Amino acid sequence: MAVRLPKPSVHASPGEKLRYYRQIKQISQEEISRILGCKNIWYITNLEKGFNPIYYEDAVKLAGVLDIDPDDLLTEYTRFCRPGYGERIKRIRYEYRMSQAEFANLVETRRDNLSIWESEHQNIHPEYGRFLHLKMLAEQKGLDFARLIQDSEYCVDDYKRFVQSDIAKKIRNIRAAFGCFMEEFGKKMGLDNAASIISEWEAGNAKPTRKNFYKLRDLAISAGIDMDKLNEDPDFYKDEYSEFIETDCGDKIRYIRLQYGVFMEQFGEMIGTSGNTVSEWESGHNIPMRNWFPEIKKAAENIGIDLNAINGHPEIYRDPFTELIQKQDSAAWVRRIRKQCGLSVEAFARYLGVSRNTVWQWESDQVFRKPSRESFNKIVEVAKMRGVDIYDPWRAETMADPAASERKE
Repeated sequence: MAVRLPKPSVHASPGEKLRYYRQIKQISQEEISRILGCKNIWYITNLEKGFNPIYYEDAVKLAGVLDIDPDDLLTEYTRFCRPGYGERIKRIRYEYRMSQAEFANLVETRRDNLSIWESEHQNIHPEYGRFLHLKMLAEQKGLDFARLIQDSEYCVDDYKRFVQSDIAKKIRNIRAAFGCFMEEFGKKMGLDNAASIISEWEAGNAKPTRKNFYKLRDLAISAGIDMDKLNEDPDFYKDEYSEFIETDCGDKIRYIRLQYGVFMEQFGEMIGTSGNTVSEWESGHNIPMRNWFPEIKKAAENIGIDLNAINGHPEIYRDPFTELIQKQDSAAWVRRIRKQCGLSVEAFARYLGVSRNTVWQWESDQVFRKPSRESFNKIVEVAKMRGVDIYDPWRAETMADPAASERKE
């Protein structure tokens, strides 16, 4: 009559479970040894007595013979040491923002040992005492240790998730939360060559190092940005404000002001700031902080301007006077308009109601005198009357080299 073996308790060790399942299957230690490719029967004895841990690789082989779940033969320690333990250790280290040498010192081991663990070289695991130390360090940083063992995605830290996709968009949205230009934002991160580096990131030509990412993450969190939400949906934090300042912010503010027909000082008073601040915004030297946006939006809506309608539509908000006169060499433009109209300097001056000398100064490459907005409007009227397009593409090309345009004529 067969002897009925007592089922191991829920608190039984993996070795006790191994012995129970082996005996149920009536398999000897010698046969188990052959299955594991181990010549020494004492290896199985040591596993069953708990002298040695049953690592994942052996648990899989044993489970296949004993027809059980490999996880029944594992402990928290040996589950941690399953393939992927290197990434688990890295995740803990990254939470401390440390190099291998620094973290090895914290774990009280040598750097080469840590490097071997992280690379999983020859399947060498941290010993049990080091495992307990790693667990303590993980929990001190608020990591869910059970999830760290079970969920491989949890081992992917914030940096890896951040650089997996849409890096440029994420960085722009973080910067938008601060309402500042690339130079200022880069300085907040303590970067040298700040504007150039941020520009490369936002153009998608480069990605931040792990060290710089930590600075980015700190800034994002200080602005109330949840990095998990940002990684899941880079547009999650994109709102009216960020869209407004993303492109041509100064041109849009100028457009709103000009619809009121007021000077910068007056517009500043309308929204509660100074004319100098408005000038900084319109010239592109600064961006309004988020707290100014509601006032700008209110000013726009009061005159019937829908900001959503003008975002992405420069043909609506760009001011021809600013584009053609203030932002570039206007001499070539005035000279080209006059000649396309087929007028001499004297005739052009009469049409505009100014002196011949004034037109000469506008067209001179040495005097650097520009037409006023009133004079610009008169020039536009003359151009329309003569059938000349003020945005003639060929004229835009030659403006960069006025001398070249003169030579062609």
